[in-house]
Amino acid sequence: MDWKEVKLNDERFLYKCHKKGENTSFIMHNTIVMYIEELTKEEFQKKATECNPDIEDLEEDDLIEELWNNFGRTTSNLEVEEKTEDCLKMKLSWDSDGIPLIWKFQFRRATADEFHEHLTSKLFNVIDVMLSGQQQLFKIIRDKDIELGEYKGVNVKITRPHLITKWFEPAKYFETFQVESSGKSGLDTISCDEMKTYMKAAESLKEDKSTSNGGAYSLATSSMVRQSKFKRKQKLQEERMALQKACLEKPVLSQATKRKITSEQSKRALKKAALTKKLQGL
Repeated sequence: MDWKEVKLNDERFLYKCHKKGENTSFIMHNTIVMYIEELTKEEFQKKATECNPDIEDLEEDDLIEELWNNFGRTTSNLEVEEKTEDCLKMKLSWDSDGIPLIWKFQFRRATADEFHEHLTSKLFNVIDVMLSGQQQLFKIIRDKDIELGEYKGVNVKITRPHLITKWFEPAKYFETFQVESSGKSGLDTISCDEMKTYMKAAESLKEDKSTSNGGAYSLATSSMVRQSKFKRKQKLQEERMALQKACLEKPVLSQATKRKITSEQSKRALKKAALTKKLQGL
């Protein structure tokens, strides 16, 4: 499930439910502090029964979906019973098809490893996806440059000169690269649709073997290694592009010019043959 924004006493948080095997985790954070509640299947069912003793056979998946849909909605009632640096207790009540339901959250402050697992590592993965996407875009632009070069090689004229573009060179692009900040907060950035798309793409990738230890240092180091490989590959790509550019910029001879050259070569060959024959007769 994606991160969903909620407000607790006018303080903004992002909330999500995370399933891992038979365990369920409820997570909240504001990019600085993270709270988490982990429940096994048995603990989840026990809490569901304790919170709703008059309702039988509450399905775990259905209840999780209900919690996700109603958490933070104006039609539901969310009460903060206790909030400290180390814990957060809340009570959520709502109606589901006329049936009143209750859930009591008992969050604890997440450890550094949990913060890394649920947020920091995800952002590292998103950076990897973005770098990969940038590399693919560079390749698309290079292919377009080559395609346009083919048209120039056969003397195709561009009717609108303002559409003419220079040969794209990644190194020069980075030298002049400038971007303005969107002014979004960290919460806005993480919860925007574009970031959700990148996070889903990152989740679909297989975990890198070099990050199997789960430590922040191994992830950062792995990211640096990938960045170094990317730069080396980019340099080779630039060299190939320069070579292709040089080849495409060679003047293309017209058929008339080719015929003229062939005729002159033939004349020179005949003169050489005649001279050779004359010398042999001496």
